[in-house]
Amino acid sequence: MYNSNGGYTTNKAMLLSAVYRCVNVISDSVAQLPLEPYLIDASGYKTKYVAHPTYYLLNKEPNNRMSRFTFIQALVASVLLKGNGYAYIERDKQGNATALQFIDSTYVTVVTTDKTNKLMYSITGFKTLIEPINMIHILNFSYDGINGISTLSHAKQTLGLSTDSEAHAAGFFKGGANLAGILKAQSSLTSKQKSDLKTSWQTAFSPSTGTPNGVAVLEGNMDFQAITVSPADAQLLETREFNVIDVCRFFGVSPVKAFDLSKSSYSTVEATQLAFLTDTLSPLLEKIELEFERKLYKPSERDCIDIKFDTSALLRADKASLAEYYNKLFQIGVITPNEIRKALDLPALPDGDHTFVQVNVQTLKNAVKEKEDGKANL
Repeated sequence: MYNSNGGYTTNKAMLLSAVYRCVNVISDSVAQLPLEPYLIDASGYKTKYVAHPTYYLLNKEPNNRMSRFTFIQALVASVLLKGNGYAYIERDKQGNATALQFIDSTYVTVVTTDKTNKLMYSITGFKTLIEPINMIHILNFSYDGINGISTLSHAKQTLGLSTDSEAHAAGFFKGGANLAGILKAQSSLTSKQKSDLKTSWQTAFSPSTGTPNGVAVLEGNMDFQAITVSPADAQLLETREFNVIDVCRFFGVSPVKAFDLSKSSYSTVEATQLAFLTDTLSPLLEKIELEFERKLYKPSERDCIDIKFDTSALLRADKASLAEYYNKLFQIGVITPNEIRKALDLPALPDGDHTFVQVNVQTLKNAVKEKEDGKANL
């Protein structure tokens, strides 16, 4: 349980802004990256395999209910929140994948057959067990390599503290700041006088009356002594800030990505984007790539097909870095002008399919030889 107010559920965790942001930024970042199959030739060079049927599934529409973005987003969110992300592979008679159907992890159970001790998948609503080759299974952190563990399971104590902090803050402000305490009277009061005085005070400061900051009148020699600890003394604000950092730590997301900019600068934000790609996204991207490669294709195709996310899409917002990236590749003859224009969604140039290299440098040997040849000609 989180606390005394309720049980441990995914929906409750997503009510915390830090959890929602971490899950959202990871799933959205993965979903926006193009995922494309490449054909590997005998020399190891790769070209986009646009003609293969899976190209449409991975880039446009994995099933008739979801776009590629929605499918990947739901798959990654399930991995983070529930520990496992599942998708059933529909195939034609030739064994080619024709659709990827997202399956909620609550409907899937990994079972072991009695006779062959083989792992199979039991899906609610399916009459037969599903073989692993027909089931995409992306695991979060796992102890046995078979069942993934939800990030929320390990972060249970942190989430409990965060929930309690939010509940305390809500109760604090709902209760009309910190007006709780003891009324002192110099003389004795009857039971009715005490009851009337308490009712009058509660009416003046009760949130239900709409006047949590009302005015109370103290009669005679009465005095009010507050007993509620102030937010500063309880370090309420500091605790809530720490909770954001702790939640981000479990999800591997920089607090800057969760909009905690208290200790950030422009250079920090720039470095955070690179760290987010290398530390947070790359392991998850590798899991998805390897799982899709070994499940989507027939055994005869696996050695010549490779699936890769195009992470250059993350640099689109940074025009300076994007220009520098393409310029360096162009200068050493890696890409042609038309390949750059295609990546930027621009039309091709008539003579833009040639590679170029700089010729303003040469070896010292050639420089000396040219000088000697020039003297000889004189």
